[in-house]
Amino acid sequence: MPTERFYNLPKEKKEIIKQAAMAEFVRVPFEKASINKIIKEAGISRGSFYTYFEDKHDILAYIFEDAAENFQCAWERSAKKNHGDLWKTMESLLDGNVFDSQETILQLVKNIVDSVQMYGVTNHLSRDMSPGQFTMLMVMYESIDKSDFKDQSIETFGMLISMIFYEMARGLEWFYVHPEDKEKIKEVFREKLDILQYGIRKQNLK
Repeated sequence: MPTERFYNLPKEKKEIIKQAAMAEFVRVPFEKASINKIIKEAGISRGSFYTYFEDKHDILAYIFEDAAENFQCAWERSAKKNHGDLWKTMESLLDGNVFDSQETILQLVKNIVDSVQMYGVTNHLSRDMSPGQFTMLMVMYESIDKSDFKDQSIETFGMLISMIFYEMARGLEWFYVHPEDKEKIKEVFREKLDILQYGIRKQNLK
């Protein structure tokens, strides 16, 4: 993660660095992204970069962290609008936030998804749950009505959310290649949510 020195920078400076990094990550797949191009675009020295970040994984982590804060706000709005219904909340987020994201954000995620080092990137970011990630999970957990869940533990909720996000990511990958299939992607996503919600076995089986 970024250093404390980076977090202490003025908001405007952090935004300039973030935008420079995003521009580079949008330009090429992650493994080809150049730190030299990032520092040139941001107007900082190489030495300064390494007092803020260990490597480009760190600055990508910050971009994800910033996006997570925006996502958290969108989640809370959607959960409130849908009265804590997890399934309607997810459908609403997919339709109202993911498909309507700015083109640059979609291209950024596409380049990360397409990267031959995708596993390394995500594993680097997710080896352990950071305090910020746990806080976001708690916000999501507390905003959802779990009264009909067989297991209401936060651990099970976290696993469920991970499965849903995985299917959302698969839908995004499809959308990048075939944006004209938007409605079909939404339909398939709903079907997968139904399987997670109701299971595949007949309800009268014992």
